This record gives sequence, structure tokens and C-alpha cells, in this order.
Amino acid sequence: MVSPRLSVWRWRSSSALTLSLIRCISSSTGLSQAREKLVLGCGSNVVDHIYNVKVIPKAGAKGFFSNPFKALEKMLIGGVTLNHLSWAAFAGVPTGLLALQGQDHLGRFIRSNLKKLGVSTQFIRADFRYSTAQCHVFIQEDGERSIVMAPTVTSMINAEAVREYFDEAIQEHAEMVTTEISQVPLSGVLALLESARRANVLSILDVDVPPSVAINEALLGSREEVVECVTRADVLKPAKEAAIELLELLGSGISQGCSLLEVAHELIRLCGSKLVAITNGEKESILATRDTAVQVTPPSIEEMVDSTGAGDAFLGGLVVGIRQNGLPNSPEDLKKLGRIANAYGATCVQSVGGVPTPRSSEILQQYLPEATDLSNGTSSRLQGFQTSLRNDMTAAAAVAEQVDHASVARFLDIIEQCPGQLLTSGIGKSGLVAQRFASSLTSVGIPASFVHAAEWGHGDLGKARAGSDVALFLSNSGGTQECVVAASQLLARGVTTLAMTGRKDSKLSKLCTAHLAYDSKEMKEPFGCVPTSSLIVQEMLCNAIMCELIERKGVTKDVVRMSHPGGAIGAKLSTSS
Repeated sequence: MVSPRLSVWRWRSSSALTLSLIRCISSSTGLSQAREKLVLGCGSNVVDHIYNVKVIPKAGAKGFFSNPFKALEKMLIGGVTLNHLSWAAFAGVPTGLLALQGQDHLGRFIRSNLKKLGVSTQFIRADFRYSTAQCHVFIQEDGERSIVMAPTVTSMINAEAVREYFDEAIQEHAEMVTTEISQVPLSGVLALLESARRANVLSILDVDVPPSVAINEALLGSREEVVECVTRADVLKPAKEAAIELLELLGSGISQGCSLLEVAHELIRLCGSKLVAITNGEKESILATRDTAVQVTPPSIEEMVDSTGAGDAFLGGLVVGIRQNGLPNSPEDLKKLGRIANAYGATCVQSVGGVPTPRSSEILQQYLPEATDLSNGTSSRLQGFQTSLRNDMTAAAAVAEQVDHASVARFLDIIEQCPGQLLTSGIGKSGLVAQRFASSLTSVGIPASFVHAAEWGHGDLGKARAGSDVALFLSNSGGTQECVVAASQLLARGVTTLAMTGRKDSKLSKLCTAHLAYDSKEMKEPFGCVPTSSLIVQEMLCNAIMCELIERKGVTKDVVRMSHPGGAIGAKLSTSS
């Protein structure tokens, strides 16, 4: 039975480590609140449950799944805003989702997949009181489909929620704000657009559903609120039907049979928009500014697989193009922007779902061979550089969620109570991290030294004193032979051993007295094995452990100065507080 005092101590120690990890994430990955600027989007984000059926039954009738032994075919993430943010992130644009979600399995599913797509989840407010939005999609054998939606907590993002949860993020972090007329209440949309205006950043409004649907069926708000939304946004992206309805709502005298070019010009005039982009299914899209309008023909498509997210991907491409080149000023600029947006839409429809897939990069390069990273004008030669940065940030952001608090508490208690020194050990890149960790500990007055894992069996076993010293092994795989053998030998001599590994079920984790594991299975590293993100995570955990030990042991500035009197650090420590 665990005593109440020990339970409290474990909670405190693990919470302190979590705070240390958050500090490390901020400093190590560029997520510093003072520096990070993102395209922030607020709107639909759902889990789509896909079912294949023989025929979609009519009301009152029964139907059958295509496979009598399988109902749910797959689960995908989607939603108007989630989709276009993921396509912008696909091009290297820093993006983040503003959302309310549940602390349920669906919310975790969305957040996990967003991290893989490179979309920041740091501004998502997850709570056990909420349930995450979901859709159930029934697809019959001829491809026709029916969709049943439950917006759940997204329908709670009204003006008050925006001000409470998202306004600060927009003021401090936004370089562009996107939102929608689809699932968010119109009062919330207005608050988002107003927040973007106060932050002096571009706002983009996706009019995903016609005003009549938003007002009468979705019950998002009033006619007056729709008008206020479309006149407040800097950029409008309606589909054809929504654009025509908007003109009627705005009191335009334009005739029903007018061209989409005329519709775009009229929307610019009535709404005062800086840019209007109208999508029209497989046909030409229309882009217009106050001075000109152009028709942009979409590229040919090899195979139409799923058209669901085409408009969302189009908007993602629009964000990419605007971020690269700014708002268009000439017909040539409009055509270039339209070509980029159409390329993203065409890429999307050739895979299932509304977010990028492994095939998307190859398809997009066929349409835009001159550049795959359009977010800052760099060529594809920097794609590996930017992908690595994104992968490292994703791995770093996941650490605080993955770490097991009970393991942290036991791990730290053993190190803190060690009467001798901590002997860090490893081989290869993990060995270098272990060596740096020992060096950092000694610089703050905590006894530590490094032993190469291959040297234990060649005399260095004599360095470890049973009942006094503790040995810590770092191994991403958790199965490094030299580490496993040395740990076994040290345990046989009565020496306490610890392991930091990328797998909870590894040989080292099972062998050692205590272990601290992070999940390396989802990390994206070159060829699946070249250490990159795993080293970042190891360094972060070592830093967090050191910071916690500094607090626990009451390490003072004077102690550190005595250990490190030289160089710039020594000079800084010698300066009076």
C-alpha cells in the first residue's frame, strides 16, 4: 500500500518534470510564445466514421453493410478548417488549430493525427466535459453517400468562447486567421474576424454552406450576422451556390443569369473584400480583386477518388500562395494564385479523405514542379531540412503527454536519494547524450560521470559501488547489447540501474531497477533508424531531470559558480543578482 505522503510526493515530482519538459519544448523547438507565428484556423474538426453499405436505406427501411462481418470500414480526421490547415502545413506553412475538443478517444485521435500532419495542437482546449465532433458517412456501392453529423462542442464556439479561449492566441501568435461558415456559430465567427482585425492580420472566411443552410438548417445565426461576417473578412472563399445566395442576401440587383466573373466583382463591391475566390466543382475557379478578375482552369485529374475535401484543399493552396507572394495585384498574380490553389484541390481528390496522404507529394509535384515548398519561396532542396524541423517539433510536443508519472516519480526518487554518483552510460549517439548529461550534472554540483557502455566489461565495473552509486543507461531501442550486458553485470554486483529508452517493453526497461520510456515508434527519422528526433527527446528528458534535481536539492547560484567559474557562464554567475 502506498502511503498518502508518498502519493503526494510522486504527484509533485512528476508535475515538476512535466513543467520542465514544457520549458524545454518552448526553448528547444521554437514554440516560444514570443516568437512563433502561425496561420491559425478555427472551425470544423471531426472524426469521420466510414461505412460501406449495399444501399443506403430510406427512412423506415433496413439495409446491409457490404461486408456482413464488418461495419466500420475506417476512421479518418476531417472538417472544413482542419482540412485546409493540413494542406497548408503540407507545404511547410506553420499552422495551428483553434478548437474545443473532448478528452475522449476521438479527441486524442484527432490531436495525434494533426501532429503527424504538422498542424500545431497547442491551442486546442481539451476537456473531459466536452465530446469531440464526429460524422458517420455511409457509402453505397455506386459511390453515392449519406452523412450524419454531430458538431457537438464546435457548436459551442460563440463570441464568449472565442474571447475566453482563443483571442490571446490570435493576438500573440497569428500571422493569418481562417474560419468558416459551416459549424461555428456566427457570433463566434464574428469574434474571430474582429480579433484578427485587432491583431492586424489577414482574415479568410470559407463560406462552406449557402446562407440559407447556415441560417435555417444549421441554426448558426441570423441573416444580419451572415452579412456582417462576409463584410468583415478580408478574403472570401465561397462555393458557387453560396456566392449566388450571398448576392441575394446583400440586396444585389444583379440578374440570376450573370456569369461567375460578374458575381465575383459584385461580391467585391458589396463586401469590400481584398480578394474573392469562388470554387465551382470541376469547372473553372474565379479569383477577383477590386481591380480585376480572372478565370483559372483546373488541371486534368488522372483518377477522381474522393471529391469531399477539394474545396478545403483549394483554400489550403490559397493560404500557401498568399503567404508566399502576398495578396495579388495583377491578373498575372491572380492566375498564379489560382493555379496553386487548383493544384492543391486536384491533388486532394485523387486520394480518400480531405487531408494529405503519402501519395500527395508526388501528385502535387506534377502540377507544381517548380516548387514543393511554396510557403517561403524556397525550392524542394530544403524539403528535408523543413521536414526534419517539423518532425522534431512534433516529437518534442508529444513528450509531456507520453511520459508516465509513476515511472517519473520512481526514477527521480532513486537519483535524488543516491548517496554516491550517477554513472551515465550508452553507446553511439545515445552515448553522446549520456556523456553530455553527466557533464551538465557535475557543472551544477551533482556528482556524475560517464562510462562508455563497451568499457564496463574491460575494468570499469570497478567504478560502480553497490549501495552508493546508480548507473543510468540511455538506449533508444532499449536493446543495445553492450548496455544490456553491462546492466546485468551491475545488477549482479548489487548496483542500482536505471534505463531511459524509446520502448516500454524493451530488454533494458524490464531488466533495470526503474525506467523512463518515451514512445519512439511514431517518430519519423531518416530510413526509420537514423537518430534525429529521438536524440532531441533524450536531451529534453535529461534537461528536465536536471532541472527537477536542481529544485529538489536546493542547488544555488553559488554552488554552480564554484563548479563553473570559467568562461561566459562563470562571468554571468559572478555578476550580482
